[in-house]
Amino acid sequence: MEIEFLKKLLNTPGVSGFETAAGGLFRDYMGPYVDKCNVDVLGNSYALIEKKQLHNASSVKFMIEAHIDEIGFQVIYISDTGYLYLRRNGGIDVQCVPGSQVIVCTTSGEEILGIIGKKPMHLINPDERGKKIELENLWVDTGRDPDEVKNKISIGDAVIPKSNMICLTENRITSKGLDDKIGVFIVSQVMKRLSVIPDLSHTIYGVASVQEEVGCRGAITCGYEINPDISISVDVDFATDVPDCSKKEFGDISLGKGVVISKNLDNNKDLTYYAENIAKENDIPYQLSARFRSSGGTNAAKIQLSRSGVKTLLLGIPCRYMHTPVELCDLRDVEAAIELIYKIIINYKCILK
Repeated sequence: MEIEFLKKLLNTPGVSGFETAAGGLFRDYMGPYVDKCNVDVLGNSYALIEKKQLHNASSVKFMIEAHIDEIGFQVIYISDTGYLYLRRNGGIDVQCVPGSQVIVCTTSGEEILGIIGKKPMHLINPDERGKKIELENLWVDTGRDPDEVKNKISIGDAVIPKSNMICLTENRITSKGLDDKIGVFIVSQVMKRLSVIPDLSHTIYGVASVQEEVGCRGAITCGYEINPDISISVDVDFATDVPDCSKKEFGDISLGKGVVISKNLDNNKDLTYYAENIAKENDIPYQLSARFRSSGGTNAAKIQLSRSGVKTLLLGIPCRYMHTPVELCDLRDVEAAIELIYKIIINYKCILK
């Protein structure tokens, strides 16, 4: 695995709706390994490997997809004193936001550093200290003169937590934006491995989709555009190996125990059984999840309903502390996901078509 590329992905801002730089990074990386790269009007990035066998009755069109956008903010108001007030782009856990270091991505392309501040606890009335933090009571302080702030920053500019990836152990990494740039990284590594197969039987699209965090919007357009026979979505999944997380309610999912094969209604039943059998036959570590809801919440749900329907499979990377600045994943689960998707594709003989 090329961890340096993962670091670059995590260090490149990609707030929902502002994924241009991250998408360009994906296409530049994929370019040497695939037959074609392009981007659509919404910002979805496509990498295509065309089948090598010209006459193959078993050939299908695969889409391997993960969303490249990450949660963040946009500037909604600039005060006369130069403080920035925000609204969410995606489901940020506001209780983790105070004290964050952030980057304001300005329209001109300049990145301005700031911090998210709040009233000091010493100045808060005792009866208010235990109240839930609201985003409207937080602000970005850039440390700059108000006139400079207003000259350089505009309403609608994106704001994102500052890059913070660190390796806690040999296998475990923490960073903002692992949801779901870790999935995009997996897509890139699978495509890279498939690119060297001289007699590839299938056509493969690797897609870094956009705007998942605000309603799976990119999934709708890329599913319609490609119209795949089979779509494999890769996203983070909730690790329940943390205190006070009910396995009875959310299932038993742990870091380091393998890729998660989802079995809720967003997944084609035969395809999930096929994936599980491939994992067993190849000794690929995996976990099963029915997920905490019967349907919805990921791109797979939208792609499944595209046009006349698509066979879909959702694979998950266990993640602790999702939608906070310190999401935590295990690289062994990433390796398992790469191996499983690769084996699914090279072993697929159209048995499910």
